[in-house]
Amino acid sequence: MSLSNTDTRWGGLNKVMHWGIALVVILTISAAWYAGSLPKGDPGKGTWMMLHKSFGVTALALMVLWRIIRVKTGRPAPYGAIWQVRLAQVTHWSLILLVIAMPLAGILMSQVGGRDLVVFNLFTIPPVMAENKDLAGLIYTVHTKLAAPLLLFLIVAHVAGALWHHVFDKDETLKRMIH
Repeated sequence: MSLSNTDTRWGGLNKVMHWGIALVVILTISAAWYAGSLPKGDPGKGTWMMLHKSFGVTALALMVLWRIIRVKTGRPAPYGAIWQVRLAQVTHWSLILLVIAMPLAGILMSQVGGRDLVVFNLFTIPPVMAENKDLAGLIYTVHTKLAAPLLLFLIVAHVAGALWHHVFDKDETLKRMIH
């Protein structure tokens, strides 16, 4: 497998970044979901939220790195009707923006909430901003009630689009990100 993209195939580096980010985003969502299922005061809740935040910071770093790589490596030509191409572009850019914005919001939430942000127990980002519990609450509401459901919807739309191309259009869209 070549590391470089061609006009018809994704290169190995972009495949690894795509699937790596997908895995980290799934782990981020799963850690938050599991933490949310634990009762208030459960000692494991803090650990799972630390993992949620750590995976979020990892997703942010990987997405920024991938965007830099993608600028340098380009992409294969898209398949499908113009409406499919435009819908895919909106979906992809929305996913990219959310995978960047949500961890930034989480970092800001910790900052204005007056809490350290511990990343995999390897390092800590201390609060350097003035505490503002109202702002932290607003960010939390947008993060959990608006952005998180939108991210889940976009993930489902992205997967559905890939499966549509594979099952109905019978083109190479999905295969070129797997093989």
